[in-house]
Amino acid sequence: MNIGAAMAFGSTSVPEIADWSRRAEDAGVDSVWLGEAWRELAVPLTAVSLATERVRIAAGVQQIFPANPIITALAAAQLQETSRGRFALGLGLGAPFVVERWFGVPYERPLQRMREFVAVVRGALASRHGEPFSYTGEIFTIGRYRMRFAAEQPDVPILIAAVGPRMLELAGEVADGVILGAIHSSAYIEDVRRHLAIGAERAGRDPATIQIHAFVICAADADRDRSLGLARASIAYSAQYPHYRRRLEEEGFGPEAARIAAHVAAHEQEAALALVGEAMLERFTIAGTAEECRAQSVRFAAQVDEIVLTLVPFRIDEQEAASRLLIAAAALAGSRATVQQ
Repeated sequence: MNIGAAMAFGSTSVPEIADWSRRAEDAGVDSVWLGEAWRELAVPLTAVSLATERVRIAAGVQQIFPANPIITALAAAQLQETSRGRFALGLGLGAPFVVERWFGVPYERPLQRMREFVAVVRGALASRHGEPFSYTGEIFTIGRYRMRFAAEQPDVPILIAAVGPRMLELAGEVADGVILGAIHSSAYIEDVRRHLAIGAERAGRDPATIQIHAFVICAADADRDRSLGLARASIAYSAQYPHYRRRLEEEGFGPEAARIAAHVAAHEQEAALALVGEAMLERFTIAGTAEECRAQSVRFAAQVDEIVLTLVPFRIDEQEAASRLLIAAAALAGSRATVQQ
């Protein structure tokens, strides 16, 4: 089982992000992921690629609605070049209210847009040493594009962030891996595998080749209560998004999720946190002391290819969130031999 560390930085500077990634590498993680929440990703990912030597580097995730697939392919190829082959491109939809409010783009036909976006990125990357790439879809039309700068054809893994069954099946059909958001359970991951297999069968692929990268809310500290508080904040943040709220409903936390989301919308932070109970924490997070985090991580070992530890700096200090995540990452990376047995 591989272990990654993921943050969506806002107030932290690019040099500090690069330093955090170097410390994550020193902690023993296998991958470092940056999320596109308050920043674009090309600049900080470039800094991370130059600051590290061993870890895989991933966009986790880039939203496709405000992006152009050719420009995305160019950025991916350059990040693969800068990182010397360590980059993976994670693509996601984002939430409708974010896409339309922040980017002024209609949130329409998400499944078709993702299918075509992946096809155009792959075609553009393959054009380095192939025929000029042309594509006619329902959303994108590309005429005789050729990537010229790369010394060789960039081999960039493409991952799709998926929650619902149709996007999971699309990931099984066209992606190298799937990214699971931070609200999931053991039963849900079994369902994920079933839908990935459906998509893989459509494309004549072996579903075992599709990597599952599961984001997990995680915080570790000698002060156990503080760790649990940080994990509560991440669940409260997630509950405001419709796709995560549906997941909470499917897991039996529908009434609580609706109330949490209402409190978040009203900027009633303490009321929202108070509704994130022990049952939610036990099912969806790895949190507590370093020893407790090591013990809790075992339940994921047989189900996914990589645990990607994450913590959302939701109305909490970003530096504190980043440091508590690294404590947990070091604890889990150090216990790898035990987890694999």
